[in-house]
Amino acid sequence: MSLGNLEPKVQACVLMPLMKSMCAEFGGRIFKMSAEGYQYRALYDYKKEREEDIDLHLGDILTVNKGTLLALGFSEGEEAKPEEIGWLNGFNETTGERGDFPGTYVEYIGRRKISPPTPKPRPPRPLPVAPSPAKAESENEQQAFSLPDLTEQFTPPDVAPPILVKIVETIEKKGLEYSTLYGAQSSSSAVELRQIFECDASSLDLETFDVHTLSDALKRYILDLPNPIIPAAVYSDMISVAQEVQSSEEYAQLLKKLIRSPNIPPQYWLTLQYLLKHFLRVCQASSKNLLNARSLAEIFSPLLFKFQIASSDNTEHHIKILEVLITSEWNERQPVPVLKSGSLFNDEPE
Repeated sequence: MSLGNLEPKVQACVLMPLMKSMCAEFGGRIFKMSAEGYQYRALYDYKKEREEDIDLHLGDILTVNKGTLLALGFSEGEEAKPEEIGWLNGFNETTGERGDFPGTYVEYIGRRKISPPTPKPRPPRPLPVAPSPAKAESENEQQAFSLPDLTEQFTPPDVAPPILVKIVETIEKKGLEYSTLYGAQSSSSAVELRQIFECDASSLDLETFDVHTLSDALKRYILDLPNPIIPAAVYSDMISVAQEVQSSEEYAQLLKKLIRSPNIPPQYWLTLQYLLKHFLRVCQASSKNLLNARSLAEIFSPLLFKFQIASSDNTEHHIKILEVLITSEWNERQPVPVLKSGSLFNDEPE
């Protein structure tokens, strides 16, 4: 029997359950898709041009909902080419902001489970070209540039690479109390920041640079190292410890033991320890700069783990590892409490 021969009310009674069933099935699929997302890393700083945009800082990690891309007509596999997608709408895990950002400013790093967002339609919009002053800093140059390995930059008893020490010391002298420390972007390009690294640290004067440029220089320095400061050789063991150990103190000691392994050049642990001490001093000024162990871990874990960040399912473990190391540094630096006169332990036995 054709539905066209039925009364409108009867048609509605027949079609409504069917439509609800189809919507429920379709909605279920969308929900399943929305529980999965894609992660991207910012290759350049981007200052938002519209209210719906978000700022990008070098090294920021961003998550885009899979269902959103599929709903826009993109197929599986196209997520790996953000420059061809155009504008993406996602969540900046580093800054906690959600909004639009250009695909030309990021690179694809992997998949991740996420909470479903509320999609919103967006009108067509021209896509900005990735920063490339007169093509001087081409993609090939970006990939080709690399600092010397840490083992080539210093040897014990020095505690860290001279240029890193110079940058950190100047930041601590000028900007520990800045509320935008490690948050706001500078106007300096990657090429300009790299010129700092090429100077002789002993004669380098960084006092003329503002705090935001110095902050970006520190991030760029870590990013341009040929190998991550937290070495790939101990990565799997660190993740295992993060998944299994519950005690924070035991956790921290095991992490330090791993990175101090005799198979790892001492320059890696020394450099990490130097940065941890810097993060400790940043935390001690948290009432001014609003940064704590967790927020610093969110900012710097993508840089310190670097290539391993492609294992996006472990992003929270990366943050936890660095947060525990910073907290452990804090605990170790706290003075031993002095017993008060007349306390239980100072009383003479009767």
